[in-house]
Amino acid sequence: MSDRVSFFTFGCRLNQAETATLGASFRQEGFSVVPYGEPCDIVVVNTCTITENGDADTRKLVNRVARKQPQANIALIGCQAQMQAKALAGFKSVAWVVGNARKMELPTIIRKQPASDEVVVLREPPSRKPFTQPVIGREDHRTRANLKVQDGCDFFCSFCVVPFARGRARGREFDDILHEGKALVDAGFREIVITGVNVGTYQLETYGFADVVDALSAIPGLDRLRISSIEPTTIAPDILHLIQTRPNICRYLHVPIQSGNDTVLTRMARKYTTADFLDFMSQAHREIPDLCFGTDVIVGFSWRERTGVRRDCRPYSRQRVRLSARIQLLQPKAREKCGVRRTGPHRRD
Repeated sequence: MSDRVSFFTFGCRLNQAETATLGASFRQEGFSVVPYGEPCDIVVVNTCTITENGDADTRKLVNRVARKQPQANIALIGCQAQMQAKALAGFKSVAWVVGNARKMELPTIIRKQPASDEVVVLREPPSRKPFTQPVIGREDHRTRANLKVQDGCDFFCSFCVVPFARGRARGREFDDILHEGKALVDAGFREIVITGVNVGTYQLETYGFADVVDALSAIPGLDRLRISSIEPTTIAPDILHLIQTRPNICRYLHVPIQSGNDTVLTRMARKYTTADFLDFMSQAHREIPDLCFGTDVIVGFSWRERTGVRRDCRPYSRQRVRLSARIQLLQPKAREKCGVRRTGPHRRD
């Protein structure tokens, strides 16, 4: 009987897309993929080190797996594995710790280096070269598919560890993107979400992000194409034109502002001012009146003065926060001062 493997994914859509691809790779290598929680031989955990509780959540999950499935060996992969490999290697039942550079090779790594008393740790820096995906990342239990087009980031915002965890910006081969997009539609998916670390910076030879959106939206049978979170300084006029003219491109952009205070934006090493952000929003709304926006706001950023906190929080302090405004609350004291409470995917506060 083939080894049984299950997956648990923390974090972003990009992690979800990579887990889907890994699942297909494991099947191709002869493993039997079972739902998380069912008896298995290997549990693969795609980790996150971005969110406030990501590191602690990984430890809790590992302990839970070790308690409920003591026969299973655990593979920890992804961003936390890249940044905290030594600590993760000491967790109970962990047999493999593989960073972002080689995590997509995990089925081969496990075949060549099976579980033993010594933990396999692989965490070399990610390459800057363009990449391809070995298999199609489809999850049949989902109604829409995440399509990875880009990885890494060169922006180096002061609050963000992503450039260190995932490396510098690099694009996926353009033809490889289209190949997976067509394969996903052929498999029955009618909605695709374009995902990556900093998708708007996609650049490969003569192709830019607008070319990716243009080509994917032209795939016959694709009803909806959605752009995941995109930086405000990377939304070219061509993107707005495509949203305006292509009926299958969702009229929604998630554009993180992070702060409504220019001093804080400078300390965050963001590449715009509040005036720049509002100018873009106004221009986009003029061109596409029914365009919807979501955003991210970090409340309680380090070094923030009290007036800065109040300025950021004021729009949210006397009204309910919509689910489209995902607020990352880093310091409970700042949250209490502003009267803002944490929101989640299944709850409105």
